[in-house]
Amino acid sequence: REVKADAPATAAQGFGNVVHVLADEVASSRTPADLDVLMERLDSVWNGLAFDAPWKSEQEKDQARAALERFLKWHVLDRGGRTPTASEHDFDVTLEAGEYAVRIRGSMDRVEEDAEGRAYVVDFKTGKGAPTKDEVATHPQLAVYQLAVREGAVDEVFDGRRPEPGGAELVQLRQPAPKKEGGDAFPKVQAQEPLAGEWVSDLLATAAGKVLDERFTPTTGTHCSHCTFRASCSAQPEGRQVVD
Repeated sequence: REVKADAPATAAQGFGNVVHVLADEVASSRTPADLDVLMERLDSVWNGLAFDAPWKSEQEKDQARAALERFLKWHVLDRGGRTPTASEHDFDVTLEAGEYAVRIRGSMDRVEEDAEGRAYVVDFKTGKGAPTKDEVATHPQLAVYQLAVREGAVDEVFDGRRPEPGGAELVQLRQPAPKKEGGDAFPKVQAQEPLAGEWVSDLLATAAGKVLDERFTPTTGTHCSHCTFRASCSAQPEGRQVVD
């Protein structure tokens, strides 16, 4: 329970929960940035994750070790003068989106302050897929984090002042960085520039309108390959048979 691995919906979610909690413990100095210590913590809860077979458990544990190694390399890296200000930071803000007021509640894996005093949001990913470079530029989750920063989501960890959003990034702990950025020892980092324009607000307004009108038309994309509802989705051949 301490590392949120007591009852995950899937083994993959349990994997992600454990890695996220250990990353938080390191960021908050509750656990040293030492791989042996982290692996001891991992060992203490690993058998609680429901894998289909012993070989799968061992395979995923090797992946977890690699993810933690990459996290530690990233953690001690000089990231352009950025310094951590919060880890697993909960927020609750209301954003103006067209004619709607949209309440957003969530948690940021890590918040850092850059050399210019801006807030930079980091989101750790433990999945096997990653968005393309173009998709990162308009990644909704990162963009909403930045918009939330603009509306006061991190004021309390910046001594009450309202920082400007300085960007956000996905840190892909399961995936190695390109060779020119360190290769297998480091995680793949996908950065989104500081927000420009009103496209995020427009995106939220569209989403809010669909929810209020109960219009849930499926939208296809790269996410379809790992979607839990593919077999019952009207946008997929196998799902159409169920819906029709």
